[in-house]
Amino acid sequence: MSKGIEKVGGTKQFRWLPPMHTTLLRLLAEEAAKGNKPSNTFKAGSFAFVAKEISAQFGVECHPSYVENRLRTLRTMWTTIQTIRKKSGFGWDDNLKMITCNAKTYQEEVMAHRKYAEYLNKKIEMYDELAIVVGKDTATGSFSKSYVDIENEPDNGDSTEFVVDNGEEGVVDKGKNAVESSTTGSRISKSCKRGRAPPFDDSVLTDLSDQLKEIAVPLKEINWGPVDYTTLYSEVMAMVADGYSEDMLATAFDHLCENKKAARGFLAKNAKLRKLWMDSFLFTHL
Repeated sequence: MSKGIEKVGGTKQFRWLPPMHTTLLRLLAEEAAKGNKPSNTFKAGSFAFVAKEISAQFGVECHPSYVENRLRTLRTMWTTIQTIRKKSGFGWDDNLKMITCNAKTYQEEVMAHRKYAEYLNKKIEMYDELAIVVGKDTATGSFSKSYVDIENEPDNGDSTEFVVDNGEEGVVDKGKNAVESSTTGSRISKSCKRGRAPPFDDSVLTDLSDQLKEIAVPLKEINWGPVDYTTLYSEVMAMVADGYSEDMLATAFDHLCENKKAARGFLAKNAKLRKLWMDSFLFTHL
C-alpha cells in the first residue's frame, strides 16, 4: 500500500503525512507568490497543481479536493494560534515563532484546552508559510511581505486621522477634522488608520530562559518515574485495530522502550495523537 493511503472499512482513504504537510504549505505559499491567491482562497488551478505535485513526489493519488479540504484544517489551526496569541498571559518570540507562557499559565490553559499544548512553548513549524497560505498575509516575490507588514498596512478607505506633534512626548491628538494645536509651530501630518505601528514593548515578551526554568519543574514531575512497559506494550499493540501490522507495531514498541521520554509522551497522548505519532514514526523509520 502506498504511503499516504490507508484502508478504512475496506476502502482506501488518503491521509496527510508530515512531509506531505510541509510540501503542501511550501507549494501553496509559492502559488500565493505567483498571484494565485487573489482573496482568502486560491484559484482552482492551484489546488490541481499542488495535488499533481504531491501525487508525483510521494507516489500517491492526491486529488484537488484533498488539498482544498486540508486548507480548511490549516485555517482552523491558524485560528487557534491567533486566538491564543491574543489572550492575556501569552508572549510571542518572533525569532523562534513560538507562543510563550509561564508554567502556571501553561497548566491552566492546557487543562481547559488540550489542543493548546501543541502550540505552547514550542516552535510553530513553517509559521511564515502558514501566515501566507491561510492568514491575512499575501506573498509577492519570495514571500516579501510578512504578517506584521500586512497588519500595519494603511487601508484605502476615506476615514483618516490627523496626528499632532506638540513637541511633548506622548501627546497625540486624533480627529477626522482639523485638530486644534496649543503650541506655535505644531506639526500636523495626515496618515491613514493603522499607518503607524505601535512602538515595540519589551515587557510583552518574558525572558525565555526564565520561562524554561519554570516549565522544567512540571515537566520533571511528568517525566520522573519508571515506564510501565506492560501497559505500553498493550497500548501500542492495540493499534492493530487502526490497520497497522503487528510487525510495524513491534518495531515502534522497541523504539519506545529505548526512548523513555518518547514512551511517556506516547502514553500521555490521546488516540488521535497516538495515531499521528505512529504515522510519522513509521514513515521515517520503515
